[in-house]
Amino acid sequence: CGRIAYQLWITPPRFPAPQRERDSLAQGEQTMLDFDGQQIATCTWGSGDDKPGILLIHGWSGRGTQLASFVQPLLELGYRVTAFDAPAHGNSSGRQTNLYQIVDTILELDRRRGNYSAVITHSFGGPCLAVAMKRGLNTDCVVNISPPSTVIGLVDKFSAALRLPEKVHEELVRAIERKFGQQVWEQAAMENNIRDLDIPALVVHDVDDIDVPWHEGQAVAEAWSNARFIKTAGLGHRRILKDDQTIRSVVDFIAGHTRAIRAV
Repeated sequence: CGRIAYQLWITPPRFPAPQRERDSLAQGEQTMLDFDGQQIATCTWGSGDDKPGILLIHGWSGRGTQLASFVQPLLELGYRVTAFDAPAHGNSSGRQTNLYQIVDTILELDRRRGNYSAVITHSFGGPCLAVAMKRGLNTDCVVNISPPSTVIGLVDKFSAALRLPEKVHEELVRAIERKFGQQVWEQAAMENNIRDLDIPALVVHDVDDIDVPWHEGQAVAEAWSNARFIKTAGLGHRRILKDDQTIRSVVDFIAGHTRAIRAV
């Protein structure tokens, strides 16, 4: 029924981190952020408050260390890099969460450790950042990798993956609307929340992404008034985060749009 589907919708599966991510985590400063009754696992590489900060935001059922391949190239340019596990993800506490709880966590990180010069997001992290920016988070530039343009599209894909009958799908939609209001689809859609932003953005999406079709990233880039779109091939939804050319494009973009960094 719809109630069970909703419980599944807000319960992200957790997957173990591979060794390379654990190794990267060990090289950073790990702390637990006590916020709103949750313990939020964070990791910062490159100590020094004088350094421009970069925030990494993972996607649904992900972990902060999924974006670890960007850390070393950014450190070499003199940045400080912070990643976190969203509520009910990775090493953070909780079993269930939602977009708005993740948004609140992002805003709290910004309040406590902010002045992030750039933010890199993957997948569902994009819509979360877009709402956070709508609520006041400021940064010099943004990189969105494989972002979904709407949340209703994610619900449709979720229902299709579980082969939910149409009636159960409709009950799930209504359950979400009861919780967050009937305007949730417009209010949570990334392509709506970034239309008024004029800060530089880079959107990278792979044509072979079967989790979030590439045309959604293109829609986000087209809705953003100052965005560049890069289309890759053969990388899918997650391998793109480890691709050397993607990493170089992202790091070069950030270096070109943020304040003073150390010359290489």
